[in-house]
Amino acid sequence: MDAAALHVDEALLLRMSGAGPRYTSYPTVPEWGSFEDRDVRAALARASLRRDEPLSIYVHLPFCARLCLFCGCTVEITRRADRVARYLDALEREIDMTAPLLGERRRVAQVHWGGGTPTHLRPAQLRRVFEMLTKHFALEPGAEISLEVHPHVTTKEQIDTLVELGFNRISMGVQDLDAHVQKVIHRDQTTEETEELVAHCRARGIGGVNLDLMYGLPEQTEASFAATLATIARIRPDRLAVYGYAHVPWLKPQQRKLEEHHLPSPPERARLFFVALEELGRAGYEVIGLDHFALRSDALYRALEQGTLHRNFMGYTTHPAEEMLAFGMSAIGDFGGAFVQNLQETSEYEQAIQAGRFAVRRGLLRSAEDDLRRAAIQALMCRMRLDLDELECRTARPRLREHFATELEALKPLQAEGFCTIAGGHIEVTPRGRLFLRHLAMVFDEYLRKKRDADAGPRFSKTI
Repeated sequence: MDAAALHVDEALLLRMSGAGPRYTSYPTVPEWGSFEDRDVRAALARASLRRDEPLSIYVHLPFCARLCLFCGCTVEITRRADRVARYLDALEREIDMTAPLLGERRRVAQVHWGGGTPTHLRPAQLRRVFEMLTKHFALEPGAEISLEVHPHVTTKEQIDTLVELGFNRISMGVQDLDAHVQKVIHRDQTTEETEELVAHCRARGIGGVNLDLMYGLPEQTEASFAATLATIARIRPDRLAVYGYAHVPWLKPQQRKLEEHHLPSPPERARLFFVALEELGRAGYEVIGLDHFALRSDALYRALEQGTLHRNFMGYTTHPAEEMLAFGMSAIGDFGGAFVQNLQETSEYEQAIQAGRFAVRRGLLRSAEDDLRRAAIQALMCRMRLDLDELECRTARPRLREHFATELEALKPLQAEGFCTIAGGHIEVTPRGRLFLRHLAMVFDEYLRKKRDADAGPRFSKTI
């Protein structure tokens, strides 16, 4: 894969750089509404009936010692040990409340810890969280067990503990290695720290290392970002996520501080992404979809080739458990035909759990139409093709070509751009189209279309 082979130029990137959802869920979060404790319990009861199917589990550990100004995650900044201890007490109780409602359904194919910075926890606390899960759930042989780490605050002792527990994939936040950019965004992290941590993970047998980068950050230039990418290529992670910085100060007020510096304009953002395509392609990384890249030797690439790639709130995954439990403040689960999101303030989350209630903030019970469109979007984003005849058989929904006649018509301009080919009811995503999956998916988003028709709706991040 290289930028020339994809036939992508700056003008195209700029033309397609509007706002749009990332489709880690459909319907997207802005469409969700009121959800209560009884709704969560009903969803868990429905999930318990699928007793032979494995689950995924997400755990949110929100703590950081320092706030990075670019951050769009749900975090709590603290150095107080009692805050962490109180949160872990609530987390354990939430898991204890959930497991019995699933009956005999306890097998797990994937576990991921996010944050925040999970390695804010001491080794003994990491063990405690892992034991909270394994007390109730059985990890399948070969299960993917992963977490996110910040190299600047992660010790070799922590990595050793994680390896002993069975973690086999590590995702490291890097964003940018340029010293000036790091200073602006309040990111303390040297190249040496990142290299040493990657080397230690590999020495301890962790076979999957992912690095997260970000383009569009203040003070980034094509030259500085190319230098970062060259260093990353030398470190040679198995896979990479290269996200566009989402400037959303109405949601994350700390980002206003970044407006004191030069934020790349839309053409500059497009050029930065083009640099990533060129540099990573030259280094042997393949475009998986959206902003993900992987070596051909990585399981993510093999899953794409084999048609088994899956997408959920953790992003792309090779372990397609259809339902996911989520624990902790702000965590989002998908089970029993419903999406469920927890409260986003740790104190409110803890109070609800200690009172014996699920700490639900909002959710959505999906309709049959929602699930149909969700399946279509998943097919495009994970298998790079959508066969409406096959979808008819799988969903027992007849005449889907007629049902999606408006969508098939709306895809024609994207076909003209070279993003897909359409033959009857079969849509194939081209290599070029892998960079524009959000645009293809948006065609099938009924909620987004209605809001656009009404000239209303939520603001999403830039697609490029």
